Amino acid sequence: MLAPAAFEDLNHFIKRRIVRAQYRVDSTYYPATLNDIVILPTGTVRALLSIIPGGTVTINRVELYNSDGKLWAYQDVSIEISTGQTGVLYWFDFTITEEEV
Repeated sequence: MLAPAAFEDLNHFIKRRIVRAQYRVDSTYYPATLNDIVILPTGTVRALLSIIPGGTVTINRVELYNSDGKLWAYQDVSIEISTGQTGVLYWFDFTITEEEV
């Protein structure tokens, strides 16, 4: 069994490793603003990012990268942004759990 300190260390590791986000429209990637990475009281690590494409587009993928430039997480999506809409706040949640076998 993992002790509470192990979960805390793993959450802080995740928080430190995420450094960049991007999104895709059609087949073109654009940088997203990584606003914050927080550890919620539940122990979930939440990476918050802003996607502000401008104009009418459909975002079809959102990605997070680690400090080595490697893809860490992604989500295929279909988010429609209309003209006049500022953008969208998107987030990834990471929750470490332990299962006894």
